[in-house]
Amino acid sequence: MNWNEVMVWGISGAVMGSLIGALHKKGKIGRVPAVTLFLVLIIGGNLLWGGVIKPRLAGNSEEQKIDQALAALPLYNTIRMQEPALYAQIRSHILTMKKEGKPQQEAIDTVKPMVSALLSQRISHAPDANVNQAMQVNLEEMQTLQARKDGSCFKFLYPQVSGGVNTAQVLPPELFRKDLDTMNDLLLATGSGQTAMPAPVSTEKVVQMMAPVREALASMYGEQLQMFNDLTQPDVDREKVCEISVSLYSGILALRPAESAAILRVMLGKNN
Repeated sequence: MNWNEVMVWGISGAVMGSLIGALHKKGKIGRVPAVTLFLVLIIGGNLLWGGVIKPRLAGNSEEQKIDQALAALPLYNTIRMQEPALYAQIRSHILTMKKEGKPQQEAIDTVKPMVSALLSQRISHAPDANVNQAMQVNLEEMQTLQARKDGSCFKFLYPQVSGGVNTAQVLPPELFRKDLDTMNDLLLATGSGQTAMPAPVSTEKVVQMMAPVREALASMYGEQLQMFNDLTQPDVDREKVCEISVSLYSGILALRPAESAAILRVMLGKNN
C-alpha cells in the first residue's frame, strides 16, 4: 500500500467513523454494533480493494500503456486495421511478457517474428518498389551489424541457427525506425485495396536472372560457398557467411528493379 492509498483509507475511515458515531449519538445504533459495523466496513472494504478493484485497475492501466505504445507505431496500427486477429495475438503476447516481468519495450520487440511471418506472405505479391526497398533496408542492417564484428550479423540472418538478435537494441534508432516504416509501407501496398499484382515469374526464369549473381559469388568466394550447405557445422566462418550474404543481396539489388524484385519474391516470400 502506497502513501496515496494510506491517505485515502485514512480519510475514508474518518468519514465512516463520523457517520457511525453520529448514528450512535442519535440512538440509532448501539456502541458495540457501531464498533462492529465500523470494523466490518474497514476490513471488507480493504479486502474488496486489494483483492478485486486494485488488481483490475492495475491490469487496465497496463493494457492502456501497451495500447498507447503500439498506437505510436504506424506499423502496428496498420496490422490492427488489416489483420485484427494477428494484432490481438501480438497484444496478448506483450501482456503475457509484461506479467512475467519483462520491460514493455523488450516485450514489444519480441513480436517481430510474428510481423515477419506476415511480411513473408505479403512480399509474394508486393509491388517491385516495396520489395526492393525492404531488401535495401535489410542490407543496410546487415552491413551495420557486420561492422560490429560480434556475431550479430549472422544471428540476424540465420536466427534458426544461433537464436536471432534484438534489432531494437543493436541497431541505430534511425535505422530501426526506417525498418519499421518500410515494413509498414509494404503492408499498406498489399492491403485489401491492392488491385495490380506483379506478373508471375517461373522458377526457370528466376534461375536465369540469378546467373550473373551466382557467377560473381563463385568468382569471389569459390569453395567457401560450400559453408552454406550446413551452417550449423562448428567450422563455419560466420563472419565470412555474413560477408557472402551481403554480397549476394547487393548483387541482386544491382540488377534491374523488376528482376531483383522477382528474385526476392521467390527467395523471401511464402504463400498464404
